[in-house]
Amino acid sequence: MSYYPVMLDLRGRPVLFVGGGPETEAKVRGLLGAGARVTLLSPHEHPGLEPLAASGGLNWLRRGYRRGDLAGFALAFAHPADRWLNAPIAEEARERGVWLNAVDDPAHCDFILPAVHRQGELVIAVSTGGAAPALGVRIRQRLAGEYGPEYARYLELLRSLRPLVLQTYPHDFEARKAAWYRMVEGPALERVAQGEMEAAREVLLAALHHREATP
Repeated sequence: MSYYPVMLDLRGRPVLFVGGGPETEAKVRGLLGAGARVTLLSPHEHPGLEPLAASGGLNWLRRGYRRGDLAGFALAFAHPADRWLNAPIAEEARERGVWLNAVDDPAHCDFILPAVHRQGELVIAVSTGGAAPALGVRIRQRLAGEYGPEYARYLELLRSLRPLVLQTYPHDFEARKAAWYRMVEGPALERVAQGEMEAAREVLLAALHHREATP
């Protein structure tokens, strides 16, 4: 099976999570962290989610799945304590055109989740197509050692320069693209890693304007 990789903007989007399984808390927190409006269906205890429910950050219906629960959602996750529930949940999802991820059950998935490493806005996703998720996790762990916290700071700096890049090359896409490659291929990242943020900015500005940076 060949999957199409995609990054979803879930801010403000209603997402249903049929929970109860051991990864419920972590996965619900991940969805909330992405800005989704999560409705959790679970009759089980999830102590780590209690504060979120109490503050109104999580809509928690303390019962199990019932047919009809997927109405009004475009995206859903199934991780019930009773795995057999994945089949009827998937049946309803396909009838309603709801995209469903059934945790660790590819046969009932419309999409699968990769192993993810994050540093600020840098997101590196690794997938084995469901063949061996543990291998994806190991690869992600190796990547985490290579792409450390400096990348989060570096991306913050690069984002702050986006308006200036556009202002410098407002009508010439090729020149703008070339400027970005000059910037990211220069030594600015090394300056960031050393904590020299102003020096990093100067290096990027020099690359933007295609001139020599100040030593």
